[in-house]
Amino acid sequence: MPNDFWDHPAIAAACTDRDMGALISAYRHHPQHLSRVTQDRMAAWLGISQAQLSRYESGENQIDRLDRLRHFAQVLGVPGERLWFDRVVIPAQVGLPVAGPPDVLAAPWEATSIARSVEETARSDLAISRRAALTGAAAVTVGSALVEPLQRWLHPLQNLSKWSSHSAISEEELYALQRVADGLRGWGGRGGYGLARKAVLGQLDELAERLGRAPSGPTTERAFFIGAELSKVAASMSFDAGLHNAAQRYYVLAVRMAKAGHNDGFAALCLAAMARQMFDLGRPEDGLELVQLGQYGTRRTGTPTLKALLLTREAWAYAQMGKTREFHQAVGMAQDSFAQRDADNEPRYLHNFDEAELEGVIGARCRDLAMHDPAQAVFAEQHIRRALALRDPSKVRNRAFDVIGLARTKMVAGDPEAACGLINEVLPTAAKLSSGRVLRKLEDFAKEAARHRHIPAVQDTRDAIRAIRTA
Repeated sequence: MPNDFWDHPAIAAACTDRDMGALISAYRHHPQHLSRVTQDRMAAWLGISQAQLSRYESGENQIDRLDRLRHFAQVLGVPGERLWFDRVVIPAQVGLPVAGPPDVLAAPWEATSIARSVEETARSDLAISRRAALTGAAAVTVGSALVEPLQRWLHPLQNLSKWSSHSAISEEELYALQRVADGLRGWGGRGGYGLARKAVLGQLDELAERLGRAPSGPTTERAFFIGAELSKVAASMSFDAGLHNAAQRYYVLAVRMAKAGHNDGFAALCLAAMARQMFDLGRPEDGLELVQLGQYGTRRTGTPTLKALLLTREAWAYAQMGKTREFHQAVGMAQDSFAQRDADNEPRYLHNFDEAELEGVIGARCRDLAMHDPAQAVFAEQHIRRALALRDPSKVRNRAFDVIGLARTKMVAGDPEAACGLINEVLPTAAKLSSGRVLRKLEDFAKEAARHRHIPAVQDTRDAIRAIRTA
């Protein structure tokens, strides 16, 4: 904007009053704009929701956090001499890199800090481009730097009795939040990055801001749990898109929000998801430590289904390590625990871990173990075929994983042509799915089949996979 833009009386008054909400409103209504700047448009620029912007402009919510003041000033391009909160140089105005998302592992384990971490992380990711996000896709935290901070999950949170004097979250608000979360969770299983992920992050940002002003109480705790569910969905979407750094951040935030919501079972489920990410990155030792942390934290309260799920994750680590005896011991314990479950008394977030999922996970892990011990391939095929027989036809992505896993098992067993036949069956489905994980599993198959590329059927299948990957 030209220099005289900032001399408008409404903008000058907002700067004198030190009111960023009024400054944003004056900016939107400035007569020099050639077209109207709506609240929706401005909210998109700032990386917040329209409802948040409305509360800022009306003065209902004050903008008094330094990081948010700097962010809004940076987006609007406010000249340094107009700033009342400090005189630091705004990075984007001098071509310097903008600060990345906050360190979610280092933040204190108390509710206000947890809400603030979620808000800052979601806002940061809403403002970043996909290309910039992919630049740090592999920059995940591993080893003791990951596991040790998460051990704080085992300790009680700070007392929240004097947390806030603002109004509590009502039952009506909670009901509306849960309905939104349920709808967004449905997108989580479809994969992809774009608008669906941004919708989840936007809702998470708005919920975190509300939680930052809510007092302690039952509805606040339940709202934190809803936030944990949303954060896990954001993590799953990020993981599917190959954004491992972002996925790890949201898994950590999900654990922290579940802790604030007094739901240790869901926190353990998120640790299990983090372990799966470590397995995907070839870090079985780290994954095993995360699983064991979840097992220890829920040793007295875990339901049979949760214990079975965690045991399958433990078996996953042993399969990647080639530890046959430990693998089968963990699988046997998982099956015994699952047999004791009462589906009607299991929490809603564990309903997807049914018999088909148990069989599919065990089968896929037997296939991993077969890479070290080919004799395990026969067990892998038995379990995967049982999973396919039990799997609900609506679970399209899960069935694709099953078929690809069965094909990879056939490849390990020395039957490449049968393996390619299975892949060719699933390719039309894979082409329609916007799932990065499905594509990565197909790429794994193509790599494993490379040693048989002299067989025409194998080379044709590898070419078909490449065509889908580059489409």
